[in-house]
Amino acid sequence: MPDRPTLQHTRLSALELKGRPIEITSAELVRTQHWLGDEPAQQEWEVVGRTYDPTLSDGPQPVVMTVDGRRLKGRVVLTASRSIGSDLWAFNGVGLGDLVEVS
Repeated sequence: MPDRPTLQHTRLSALELKGRPIEITSAELVRTQHWLGDEPAQQEWEVVGRTYDPTLSDGPQPVVMTVDGRRLKGRVVLTASRSIGSDLWAFNGVGLGDLVEVS
Protein backbone atom coordinates (compact mmCIF):
# COMPACT_ATOMS: atom_id res chain seq x y z
CA MET A 1 0.00 0.00 0.00
CA PRO A 2 1.60 3.30 -1.08
CA ASP A 3 1.87 5.87 1.69
CA ARG A 4 2.07 8.79 -0.75
CA PRO A 5 1.20 9.56 -4.39
CA THR A 6 3.18 7.63 -6.99
CA LEU A 7 4.68 9.28 -10.09
CA GLN A 8 5.18 7.90 -13.60
CA HIS A 9 7.47 9.86 -15.97
CA THR A 10 7.33 9.14 -19.72
CA ARG A 11 9.43 10.97 -22.31
CA LEU A 12 7.59 12.74 -25.15
CA SER A 13 8.77 12.37 -28.73
CA ALA A 14 6.54 15.18 -30.07
CA LEU A 15 4.42 18.03 -28.72
CA GLU A 16 1.82 20.39 -30.22
CA LEU A 17 0.32 23.39 -28.44
CA LYS A 18 -2.64 25.26 -29.93
CA GLY A 19 -2.34 23.02 -33.02
CA ARG A 20 1.28 24.05 -33.68
CA PRO A 21 4.28 21.68 -33.36
CA ILE A 22 6.79 22.75 -30.69
CA GLU A 23 10.43 21.75 -31.09
CA ILE A 24 11.33 20.33 -27.69
CA THR A 25 14.81 19.76 -26.29
CA SER A 26 13.30 17.49 -23.62
CA ALA A 27 9.78 16.88 -22.32
CA GLU A 28 7.90 14.40 -20.16
CA LEU A 29 4.36 13.40 -19.35
CA VAL A 30 4.12 13.09 -15.56
CA ARG A 31 1.21 11.12 -14.14
CA THR A 32 0.50 11.37 -10.41
CA GLN A 33 -1.58 8.56 -8.89
CA HIS A 34 -3.20 9.27 -5.51
CA TRP A 35 -4.30 6.37 -3.32
CA LEU A 36 -7.13 5.63 -0.93
CA GLY A 37 -5.60 2.86 1.16
CA ASP A 38 -4.43 0.33 -1.41
CA GLU A 39 -7.03 1.37 -4.01
CA PRO A 40 -6.22 3.85 -6.81
CA ALA A 41 -8.03 7.16 -6.33
CA GLN A 42 -7.58 10.43 -8.22
CA GLN A 43 -5.04 10.62 -11.06
CA GLU A 44 -3.50 13.89 -12.28
CA TRP A 45 -1.18 14.63 -15.19
CA GLU A 46 1.09 17.39 -16.43
CA VAL A 47 3.59 18.05 -19.21
CA VAL A 48 6.99 19.51 -18.32
CA GLY A 49 9.91 20.31 -20.58
CA ARG A 50 12.26 22.69 -22.32
CA THR A 51 12.35 24.36 -25.71
CA TYR A 52 14.07 27.15 -27.60
CA ASP A 53 10.68 28.26 -28.99
CA PRO A 54 10.02 31.80 -27.65
CA THR A 55 6.40 31.88 -28.85
CA LEU A 56 4.90 29.89 -25.96
CA SER A 57 2.08 31.70 -24.22
CA ASP A 58 0.73 31.22 -20.72
CA GLY A 59 -2.85 30.13 -20.17
CA PRO A 60 -5.26 27.31 -21.06
CA GLN A 61 -4.73 25.64 -24.43
CA PRO A 62 -5.13 22.34 -26.30
CA VAL A 63 -2.20 19.95 -26.31
CA VAL A 64 -1.36 16.91 -28.44
CA MET A 65 1.64 14.77 -27.55
CA THR A 66 3.27 11.59 -28.76
CA VAL A 67 4.16 9.18 -25.94
CA ASP A 68 5.53 5.69 -26.66
CA GLY A 69 4.23 5.91 -30.25
CA ARG A 70 0.69 6.89 -29.13
CA ARG A 71 -0.86 10.31 -29.74
CA LEU A 72 -2.70 11.75 -26.76
CA LYS A 73 -4.73 14.94 -26.64
CA GLY A 74 -6.08 17.06 -23.84
CA ARG A 75 -6.03 20.58 -22.41
CA VAL A 76 -3.47 22.21 -20.15
CA VAL A 77 -2.90 25.45 -18.30
CA LEU A 78 0.57 26.36 -19.54
CA THR A 79 3.21 28.48 -17.84
CA ALA A 80 6.55 29.18 -19.51
CA SER A 81 9.62 31.11 -18.46
CA ARG A 82 12.92 31.93 -20.10
CA SER A 83 16.08 30.76 -18.36
CA ILE A 84 18.28 33.64 -17.22
CA GLY A 85 21.21 34.17 -19.59
CA SER A 86 19.91 31.67 -22.14
CA ASP A 87 17.44 31.33 -24.99
CA LEU A 88 16.09 28.15 -23.38
CA TRP A 89 12.48 28.20 -22.12
CA ALA A 90 11.09 25.90 -19.41
CA PHE A 91 7.38 25.07 -19.53
CA ASN A 92 4.84 23.31 -17.35
CA GLY A 93 1.35 22.37 -18.50
CA VAL A 94 -1.05 21.22 -15.77
CA GLY A 95 -3.64 18.84 -17.19
CA LEU A 96 -7.32 19.77 -17.29
CA GLY A 97 -9.57 16.70 -17.47
CA ASP A 98 -8.58 13.44 -19.12
CA LEU A 99 -6.09 12.58 -21.84
CA VAL A 100 -7.66 10.90 -24.87
CA GLU A 101 -5.86 8.72 -27.41
CA VAL A 102 -6.22 9.94 -31.00
CA SER A 103 -5.16 8.42 -34.31
